[in-house]
Amino acid sequence: MNSLLQRFQGLISCFYGLLTSLERLFFTAFSFLSYRPAARVISVGNLSMGGTGKTPVLFELLAELENFNACVLTRGYRSPWERSFYLLHGPGPHPAELTDEALVLNSRFPQVPVLLGKNRHHAAIIADKRFKPQLMLLDDGFQYRRLKKDVNLVLWDAMAEPEEAQLIPAGRLREPVWRLQQATAILLTRCESADQGRIAFWQDWLKQQAPAVPVIMVNTICDGLFDCLSQRLDEQPGGKRCLVFSAIGRPASFYRQLESLGCIIAEKVEYRDHHRFSEDDLSRLGNQAIAKGLQLVCTEKDFCKIPLATATLLQIQTLRIRTIPLSGRTFTEELAAHQIHLGI
Repeated sequence: MNSLLQRFQGLISCFYGLLTSLERLFFTAFSFLSYRPAARVISVGNLSMGGTGKTPVLFELLAELENFNACVLTRGYRSPWERSFYLLHGPGPHPAELTDEALVLNSRFPQVPVLLGKNRHHAAIIADKRFKPQLMLLDDGFQYRRLKKDVNLVLWDAMAEPEEAQLIPAGRLREPVWRLQQATAILLTRCESADQGRIAFWQDWLKQQAPAVPVIMVNTICDGLFDCLSQRLDEQPGGKRCLVFSAIGRPASFYRQLESLGCIIAEKVEYRDHHRFSEDDLSRLGNQAIAKGLQLVCTEKDFCKIPLATATLLQIQTLRIRTIPLSGRTFTEELAAHQIHLGI
C-alpha cells in the first residue's frame, strides 16, 4: 500500500514539475511581461512549502540598509487584500486582518512602506511612482516571475528532513532542486536547532546541487522579552513561570528560545498556524494564567494580532528573536565577502 502511494505521489510530483517548467519557459519566452523596477530588487525566498525564517531575515536586512530608501513587497497570503492591494505605511491603526508578517514589519519599521497584494508587478509600479525607492525587498519572491530581480537570497531550513527535498506532494519543494543554481546565495537557517551531523549533511547536499552558489550558515538568537509597549524588559527572566501560547508552524524553537533565557514553561497552548485570537481565546488564556499564577508570553508575530488594550490588561510579554549569520558578521558584510552587494 505504501509503495502504491509513493508511486502515485511520484506521478503527481512529475506532473507538478512539468507545470512549473512550462511557467518558467513562458516567462523566458515573453520576458517583456516581467517588470524592471527603477529600484534594485532583493528577493528573500525559498523552494519549500512552509516557513524557513524569511521574516527575521527581512528585519535584519531592513535594519542594515536603513540608510537607503526601501520598501517591501509581500503577497499578503490569505488576507482580504491578497487579490487586491493594500498599502501599510505609518503607525496606523491598520486592519487586524492583515498578515502576521506584514503587521510585525509595520510594528518594527513603520517608516518603511509595505505593499500587499499577489500582483507584485502592480505593487512595484505603484512603489516606483509614489515612493521612488532605491531598494525593493521582495518577500517570498523566488518563484515570482513578473519582476526582474538583482539578488536572490534563498533560505533552506537546516532542520528539514532529507526526504522533504522532493517536489510536492512527495516532498515539500515548490520547484525542482536545480533551481538552487539560480540563487545568488543560499542561507542555511536554524543552525542553532540542528545537530552538527544534519548541518554537515545539508552543506554537502547544497554544494552538490549548486556548486557555484555560496552557502551561508544562519543562526536564530534571542533578542529578549518585551512588554506590551515594545519596551525591553531589563530584569532577568530566570525562574519566571510562564503560560506560553502561539499560532506558528513550528513552536518548538519558540520554546527553546524561552528556556534559553531561563523561563520555566509551565503551560503550553498551541493554535493552528496564522490563527486569529478571538476575545474568548484571550479571556480563557488570561483566566488560566491568573488561576495558576503564570506570566503570559507569546511570539512577536502573534502579539501583533492582539488588541493593545487587551494585551495591556493581560500584561502579555513577547519574545523577540534575531536571525544573523553564524560568523557574527552582518548579512551585508557576509554577502560582500562573496562579492554580493545589496546596496546600490
